[in-house]
Amino acid sequence: MSQTDVMKQEKSEILDRIGKDSGFKTPEGYFDEFNSRMTAMLPDVEITKVDEKPSLWVTVRPYLYMAAMFAGVWCMMKVFTGFKQNISTEQRVSEIATGIYMDNNADEFIMSGGASDYDIMTYEDSVMMDTEIEP
Repeated sequence: MSQTDVMKQEKSEILDRIGKDSGFKTPEGYFDEFNSRMTAMLPDVEITKVDEKPSLWVTVRPYLYMAAMFAGVWCMMKVFTGFKQNISTEQRVSEIATGIYMDNNADEFIMSGGASDYDIMTYEDSVMMDTEIEP
């Protein structure tokens, strides 16, 4: 016999001994008049509709929260990008030249984000224009 067959047999033996009855029963006719008894137990409350205009804060609050959310996202972007400043192309080219030719660490400079592919191509083009090819 497999283990599942043994477990099924034990389960059926336990159910035969105990039975499937939970031991809890509702009185006869309990749900027949349940609705009327519940209604009688509830207090009589009049519901009045209030036609008040919402306050200025309630009206402006969603827009203020949305503006705060966008300001928070903008601040996080500034923090995560390291407050990089816009620099001119000439300054960028000189950075690339310094990074590439100083101590021969071009790969390290490029991998650290010092230069993008566009910056390198632009630098190579400017270097190629400045150099003369001798026959």
